[in-house]
Amino acid sequence: MYCFRTIEEPSGLTYTATARPGGITVITLVGDIDAATVDTLDEALATGGRLVVDLTRVAFVSCAGVRSLLEANARADLAVVPGGHAVTRSLEVTGADVLLEIHPRVGAAVAGLTPVPEPGREA
Repeated sequence: MYCFRTIEEPSGLTYTATARPGGITVITLVGDIDAATVDTLDEALATGGRLVVDLTRVAFVSCAGVRSLLEANARADLAVVPGGHAVTRSLEVTGADVLLEIHPRVGAAVAGLTPVPEPGREA
C-alpha cells in the first residue's frame, strides 16, 4: 500500500487516499461531514475510478455529505464502509443505503470492487 495524499482542513475533516492493487483507492475520512466540510469530501472523491470510502472514523454525515456520496457514485465505482451507528442511520433515513454499495469492512469493500479476471485471461 502507498499513501499518496493526506489533507487536513481547518474545519477538522481529514482524509487519506491510499492506492491499492487493481486501481482501487481507499479514501479514509476522519471527522464530521457537514455543510462546512463537504468540499473536502468532494475533493477526496474527485479522482473517480474505483473508490472505497472508509467512514469508520466519521461521527456524523449530514444530507450534504450523503448527496456528495451519491454524486460520486454516479461517476465512479464506489463502495462505502459506514462504520458507526450515526453514519449508518444517515444513509438509511435518506435511502442512500439502497443506492450505494455498502460493506461492513474495508477489506470486503476492496474485494467487492476488485475485478474478476475472465477465464483464460490475466487480471
